[in-house]
Amino acid sequence: MHEVEIKKGKAKHVVKFYDSDRVLPMRRYQKFNKHMMIALGVGESIEDYARLTSKGVAYLNDGDTQSASIEITNRMQTVYNALQEYSPKGYALAVMVKSIDDVVYESFDEGTLDKIQTKLDEIGFTKLMLDETIELLKKK
Repeated sequence: MHEVEIKKGKAKHVVKFYDSDRVLPMRRYQKFNKHMMIALGVGESIEDYARLTSKGVAYLNDGDTQSASIEITNRMQTVYNALQEYSPKGYALAVMVKSIDDVVYESFDEGTLDKIQTKLDEIGFTKLMLDETIELLKKK
């Protein structure tokens, strides 16, 4: 297990993650993969919106209107994700959580993943920590 300790005030919290997406149970891996594919293809942030805009413009400059159309559609989905406060990367990370402060999360349905993200937010798990943890776990 990969452990992350978070100190918030006088409290200390421990989040345990599966070591790698490769050691996830099969169905859990599929859920992780789904959310990572959305994160990589569409995204959730202004940076993702800018990336998709640049790709769309490049396709238009190359005369590839079909690919440009796909990027514009992806851009719309990025904005929708942001407005809905849906973070595919956040869901992917939540799938990787084994436990928080010794509370084990066996289920990985959307409701449970929402609860995990809320708990991570409450204990001070930051966006930077999310990005670093996802990258670390993907590399293993």
